[in-house]
Amino acid sequence: MSIQMKAGFGRTDITPEYSVPLRGYGDTKGRMSQVNLDPLYATCVAVSDGTNVALFYHMDLTNMPTASVQNCRKAISAKHGLPEENIYFTGTHNHSAPDYSCPMDCITRYVSEMEEQTILAADEAIADLEEAELYVGKGKTDGLNFVRRYLLSDGTYGGDNFGDFKKNFVVAHESDVDNTMQVLRWKRKTKKDIVMVNWQAHPHRTGGFRKLDLSSDVIHYFRLAVEKLYHFAFFQGCAGNINTNSRIPAENMYRTPDYYADENHDYKVHGRCLAKTCFDILPTLRKVNGGEIHAVTACVHGKINHDWDHRVEDAKKAAALWAEGKSVEAKAYARELGFNSIYHALAVISKLNLPETMDIPVGGIAFGDFAFVGAPNELYDTTGMYVKATSPFEMTFVCGYTNGENYGGYLPTIKAFVHGGYGCDTCRFSAGIAENMANTLIDCLVKLYEKK
Repeated sequence: MSIQMKAGFGRTDITPEYSVPLRGYGDTKGRMSQVNLDPLYATCVAVSDGTNVALFYHMDLTNMPTASVQNCRKAISAKHGLPEENIYFTGTHNHSAPDYSCPMDCITRYVSEMEEQTILAADEAIADLEEAELYVGKGKTDGLNFVRRYLLSDGTYGGDNFGDFKKNFVVAHESDVDNTMQVLRWKRKTKKDIVMVNWQAHPHRTGGFRKLDLSSDVIHYFRLAVEKLYHFAFFQGCAGNINTNSRIPAENMYRTPDYYADENHDYKVHGRCLAKTCFDILPTLRKVNGGEIHAVTACVHGKINHDWDHRVEDAKKAAALWAEGKSVEAKAYARELGFNSIYHALAVISKLNLPETMDIPVGGIAFGDFAFVGAPNELYDTTGMYVKATSPFEMTFVCGYTNGENYGGYLPTIKAFVHGGYGCDTCRFSAGIAENMANTLIDCLVKLYEKK
């Protein structure tokens, strides 16, 4: 028996009207917002099979706070009678959004307001449900993202946050970039169609050089272009080792830290280039089957890396300078003490009191020929490519930054761990965690497929 799918769209504004600390780079004290450059939204796509409803949120945040995920899930479940595991929140990993982890009164106020508006977006999306047909397709972006881990001329590996670019030059990227854009379109009878996009790169064109503008970054201009014709929701892929690029021919394809010293204003161009790729893909979409909605949850069992516990006192010395706002001195001192970066020193401190093992909650939803799986971490693009290539579904969105931040952080591959450096030294877990994650997500997809 064929199932008639329905889709609905809702959006609420979650932009604070007051100054807040901005999240990203660990230097919250020096990044209180001064200008609201463009709005932040909670965007919700509701999907129904006639009996069950699933909600897919696009949040213009770094991640959705774990406590907020729990609060919103409980409230929406109680209000609309759908299972909590049918609700997914994916952040764009925006580094120009409020730092919800900062213990300040303005953040306490913001989180409460953000949760209230996020719940209202579900109300709008569910009320907007209308019969819809499902179309999917994919294409390649042209130079819009790149792997930010490099092989340097001295044989070491560097990246945007570590490595000596003054003495060395970039030989090659550590791995190939996942430049695939996946597009899902809900074609509705009388209401505006809904487009869901899965792509991967850190969208920090406005925040990457420590600016004080609150912004939804590249995604804002991507959204503005697409929404001339469609409703739009963006689902960040596996971007832990990927940065944004642009199509401006004069730019070097490799990035070094001094790149961000200049005024970087081409995030508008970048967003519009992403929209151009999306519009190129839309005419190629093919109709696929919908089906009964199913959800699955799982845990990835990971071993915490305590190899640097014996250096925690030295790490605290560098962290003390960082806490005083002396970022330049802290970075230099951390390197002098033998840490790869100040972030490495901070990670050593954060891991000291963690247990020997920790479980990472993951899961997914599927209906017909489409599946969605997500994890809260910064997954490398190689993980995403492997899961997508192995999935039994016609199209699979694989997303990081999903359903919380307590288990956040990079999940480098074994290859990256061998090379070392940033991302590996800040990871909470030991080598093998990324491969464990990939296999668990694939197990979720197999279970979902068996329920079809």
